[in-house]
Amino acid sequence: MNENPISHAFRGGVMRIGRRLMFFALLALLSSAVQVFAQGQKTITGNVVDVTGESLPGVNVSVKGTTNGTITDIDGNFTLSVQEADVLLISFIGYKAQEIAVAGQNNFNVILEEDVTDLDEVVVVGYGIQKKSDVTGAISSVKSEELVKRDVASVEQALQGQIAGVTVTQGSGTPGSTPNVTIRGLGSLSNTTPLYVVDGMMMDDISHLNSKDIESTQVLKDASASAIYGSRGANGVIIITTKKGVAGQGKVAFSGYYGVQNFRHTPELTTASEWAMLNNEARLAAGMEPDYPDPAALGKGTDWLDAVTNENAPIQSYDLSFSGGTEKSTYFISGQYFDQEGIINNTEYNRLSVRVNSEHKVKDWLTIGENISVTNSNQSTVLEGDEWNNLLITPLNMEPVTPVYNEDGSYAASNNQVNNPVAAIDNTNDNREEFRVLGNVYANVNLLKGLVFKTNFGADLSFNEDDTYNPIYFVSLTDRNEMNSLAKGHDRGTLLTWSNTLNYSRTFNSNHDVSAMIGTEYLKRKYEYDGITVTDFPTDDEDYRIIDNSRNAHQGNTYGSFIEDNQISYLARLNYSYGGRYLLTVNFRADGSSKFGDAEKWGYYPSFSAGWRIVEESFMEGVDWISNLKLRAGWGQIGNQAALTPYRQTTTASAGQNYVFGNPQVITSGTAFNSIGNNEIMWETVESTNVGLDFGFFRGKLSGSAEYYIKNTRDMLLTPPTPSQTGIVDYPWQNTGEMENTGMELELNWRSKIGQVEYSLGGNVTTINNEVVSLGSSTHVDDNDFRSSGFVNRTVVGRPISNFYGLVAEGLFQTQDEINEYYKNAADGVPSSVKPGDIRYRDADGDGVYDYDFIGSPIPEFTYAINGNVSYKGIDFSFLLNGVYGIDVYNGPGYYQLSSMAYWNNSKEMLNRWTGAGSTNDPRHPRMNAKDSHNTRISSRYVEDGSFLRIQNVQLGYTLPGSIVNKLKLETLRVYVSGQNLYTFTEYTGYDPEVGGYGTAIGLDRATYPIPRTITFGMNLSF
Repeated sequence: MNENPISHAFRGGVMRIGRRLMFFALLALLSSAVQVFAQGQKTITGNVVDVTGESLPGVNVSVKGTTNGTITDIDGNFTLSVQEADVLLISFIGYKAQEIAVAGQNNFNVILEEDVTDLDEVVVVGYGIQKKSDVTGAISSVKSEELVKRDVASVEQALQGQIAGVTVTQGSGTPGSTPNVTIRGLGSLSNTTPLYVVDGMMMDDISHLNSKDIESTQVLKDASASAIYGSRGANGVIIITTKKGVAGQGKVAFSGYYGVQNFRHTPELTTASEWAMLNNEARLAAGMEPDYPDPAALGKGTDWLDAVTNENAPIQSYDLSFSGGTEKSTYFISGQYFDQEGIINNTEYNRLSVRVNSEHKVKDWLTIGENISVTNSNQSTVLEGDEWNNLLITPLNMEPVTPVYNEDGSYAASNNQVNNPVAAIDNTNDNREEFRVLGNVYANVNLLKGLVFKTNFGADLSFNEDDTYNPIYFVSLTDRNEMNSLAKGHDRGTLLTWSNTLNYSRTFNSNHDVSAMIGTEYLKRKYEYDGITVTDFPTDDEDYRIIDNSRNAHQGNTYGSFIEDNQISYLARLNYSYGGRYLLTVNFRADGSSKFGDAEKWGYYPSFSAGWRIVEESFMEGVDWISNLKLRAGWGQIGNQAALTPYRQTTTASAGQNYVFGNPQVITSGTAFNSIGNNEIMWETVESTNVGLDFGFFRGKLSGSAEYYIKNTRDMLLTPPTPSQTGIVDYPWQNTGEMENTGMELELNWRSKIGQVEYSLGGNVTTINNEVVSLGSSTHVDDNDFRSSGFVNRTVVGRPISNFYGLVAEGLFQTQDEINEYYKNAADGVPSSVKPGDIRYRDADGDGVYDYDFIGSPIPEFTYAINGNVSYKGIDFSFLLNGVYGIDVYNGPGYYQLSSMAYWNNSKEMLNRWTGAGSTNDPRHPRMNAKDSHNTRISSRYVEDGSFLRIQNVQLGYTLPGSIVNKLKLETLRVYVSGQNLYTFTEYTGYDPEVGGYGTAIGLDRATYPIPRTITFGMNLSF
């Protein structure tokens, strides 16, 4: 990254301070451990029973904050040596834990009550809260302790594999990149990003958020749950509540980790000797002279991927928080520094963030508060995302016979017009700095008993700068830049929201619980950007990269634009519960948006859901092994306008267009219409139906839920192509098409203990069945152009979105007679370019014309995850496995690495190429041919099984005993080692099978920046 000395010194100082804090904390720990000794011990006895008086064997009885403990015997009895000042912690799966002071007691009779905490847990829903037992929509929760187990850069990454129905795809491993999140599949041909609600404020991304600041996370998956958010909740809603202070003694918490990152997997490429041999063979097959007289003498050659790799790339994070307060005021203040270098040179991301949350009870009837975060981040990137000069693909393509540098130290040039990737990285100066202020202030007013008014105003302000400098360099005639340039861009975003709600709740006749809410919400969004590009600097020195130093600073190319939209909404909700058994929720929302014309400005969206807590029925009395059983069902509609940019109902024109008229001809300046407005476009509508069952057995040891859903999207917003003779550049938006997603979700969790070993095992699985029902007047939608030779994806009615489309490679021609037979009915006869060893494409009717067909799908059959936790005294171990099954990936780099031309470096697979009749029939490995034009077509040859099972996270930790921690004047101290992306079981041959995408452009691997394997060492302490 290009930094000034002050910035560099600051970052370096923070990194050194963080390491020293961890070092000195560990040193203090070791020095204090030898000072611990027992004093004032005595032996106590006791008995543990449940509320019916039945003895409970296997109950954990321990001294709080220590590893000193025992378990009850078959009669519920225990004996333990303790100190007079100790506190007993008595816990058992399925029961509420108890704490009892030892002082003055020698015998203890303990009665444990069943733990229904999970059912009484309060979850955050739209504009309010509900008891988990009363929830009727498809809502899943993630506990904060599960999120912080993963040492990752973003909250989205931490969510991966945690919830059924939520798919998180890390489309790029570039430091600072944002994962793609979808809920219950792709419900649109355009924008599928869910809505994020943080502390009551809606936003489109949470890149600023520190996972250590999160208290709870809820995901609203169906329309009956998310419809209260209207059009912004069409793709699902993720509600995040950050931590608040608690009245009492102040608390200070510190956590930090430091680790290293490396490639998990790299494609296997040929050595210089192997490649030269293949190159000679290809040239001879094409009637050309070989270039390398003695391939064996070339040895291994250059490992170009190693030349651009940042081995053991560091990653580190340090968090410090303060919390506390009184009965009148509470506070939570936190700060984080995060820094990650990429596994490719010259890529990096760092972030400094501060959060302040506080709440104040001004009067008995008035509570005010605020949640404010400030984030500053810097990101350095290299070119990725294309198949030409992507700096993850050129190291694969560069021939291994070429060195990185010439003998004089200059960059060596490729013999085959591939850009030297080391030179490209060294000459890349792409940096982005983001400054974001986000917060909300709120007030709760208790008007009457049960009647509460809440007003909430939020602002999300971002100020960003892009800085790109291209120096002068020369590697070869095709790899050079003769004019230096500087491009600076600025973009500013403003999102303002103001919501007002009135909530009423009351219980009638002890059985009828009613709560109602009405409200309004206003949203204003503004985005503007501008920039300039100037050239011709006297020097490439970093200190001279200022616009005014350009020799043509006043002739720079400038650009800029501005967009704004507004939305106003009215919302209402009614909750009813009869005796805690029969539950009903009804929502209604009306949204009015400036993106639509007057006739279609408003959309109206109802939803309802109902629940039956079967476990509360009288006929369930005495069925002790069932602790929870609830049947749920819901239906709802939501509007969607996320893909639609403002002003699409308006026809736009551009001046300054030149036309030629008359005789003699005269150039006349005129105006051209770039787009045609459509005043009749309306809201895309998402309708969903959900049926679910929540269950718990054996006093809550086994719990889970099962869901079946139907999600239908109609009146999809698309831009069908307009005939070219119209001269329209921007195709008009239209409502056309329909799509349906159906599937099942299952979540299971088991928690129990064996002696003093507590453990849990959980998992989730989601099936996804996607079908395009209609595309209106369009027969198909193509996307993902590859090398300007055609589109990889095609969407048609009756199939899943964005199937791969191309030729079907059935095998290889073995003899000339086979070729002659294949083309016997071809109008043009046998192509001269096709020889034995070339691919035989499918031609079902034998007319000599290859058949195009669907050759794979980037939509998985199902996704799944498995997690587990084990703890014994102070030792804890956890793991998370994440998998995808039944998904295909189009391997774009295979175009190069499986090439018959040996123009680029080859995969080692090509050592198994066709060498004669019967040698192989695998269409991935045709004959070598330097002039090949037959085997490079878009076809099933490049489609691979992208299924995988990834060891996503493994963590081993140790919490020090209270006897040691107390000597250090601490409350808790834990150290751990953690691994991310340790291993992936897959048959995919590229960097990584987890390939992202957007809209209909999905599943194509263009040598995506891979997700690194990461090992970290960290600590958590509080006092």
